[in-house]
Amino acid sequence: SMGEGFASISRENQERVVTVTASVRDGFNVGDVNNAIQQKLDQYQAPAGCRVEMGGESEMIRQTFSDLALMLILGVIFIYLVMVAQFQSLLSPFIVMFTIPLAFTGGFIALFLAGMPVSVVALIGLVILVGIVVNNGIVFVDYTNQLMERGYEKREALLQAGRTRIRPILMTALTTIIALTTMAFDTSSGGEMMRPMAVTTIGGMIYATILTLFL
Repeated sequence: SMGEGFASISRENQERVVTVTASVRDGFNVGDVNNAIQQKLDQYQAPAGCRVEMGGESEMIRQTFSDLALMLILGVIFIYLVMVAQFQSLLSPFIVMFTIPLAFTGGFIALFLAGMPVSVVALIGLVILVGIVVNNGIVFVDYTNQLMERGYEKREALLQAGRTRIRPILMTALTTIIALTTMAFDTSSGGEMMRPMAVTTIGGMIYATILTLFL
């Protein structure tokens, strides 16, 4: 007898798969659209034996965010170990590591002021900040330790270190900030792709540099 059948059958991991695709209209954020779709899917009861999964760009974004989170964690651990070897102390590097949350806060504030979403490129800026922003803390804490070894009281050593090291700290930060402003204000074709990374890094450097000298 004559009947209707599938023109083709797709499988993934030995399971039948039906793929539904769509494009995002200009002016819409992929992450926001994916979240809206996921909320609808959470309310949907799939037939018995079936399940619905988000794939494509959504899956790629999730994997990228996961990889970047791992990079951040490993970066923090390796930087801490390097500073432990440098300072010959477990406490001094821990003090320097407090500049990292300051940098992250400044980066998110800069994204908010610029009206940019937290994207993969912006997170790359956070990874860059982890390696850059600790430099100011290292300069400050190392000189403070030297002064305390010379007999200075802790408070006096901190004040003296702030006065003496403010110039190299500002110079180190400004060279990075000024170099990245060209990327942050780049209006050429494709420039908007890397702009969130520059904005995140600049905001983190400004915020962390100011607060490092006080906190």
